[in-house]
Amino acid sequence: MLASGVLEWGLVILFIALFITQSIIFTILLLRLKRKLYSIKTPRAWEPFLTLEKPSQTVLKVLRELSSSNGLEARELSKRLGLSREYTARLLKKMVEDGLVVRRGKPYKYQLTELGIRLLKESED
Repeated sequence: MLASGVLEWGLVILFIALFITQSIIFTILLLRLKRKLYSIKTPRAWEPFLTLEKPSQTVLKVLRELSSSNGLEARELSKRLGLSREYTARLLKKMVEDGLVVRRGKPYKYQLTELGIRLLKESED
């Protein structure tokens, strides 16, 4: 009888020790994960605007065309500027990523953003 009581207490102590060890390991892993997550540099909404380089003449032509209209489709824009549709599509995609233009509706119509308007005004000065 005494042996079974000692055995029960031994198992209880073993399970407590395992639980504490498991808790410590999980805590260490969570702290490592937290450190890694905080070390990842997330882009801020304004960062693309800070690294904006001087626009090319083609970008300025696109900005001028869009400013004189109430939104244009990529096909119409490529016709007006005499550019290939593929090049125009790539250029507009980059301009959307840079925050200069926004596309709306189906089929997409491209319009200037505030940043695009500001860039066009600054380039004309």
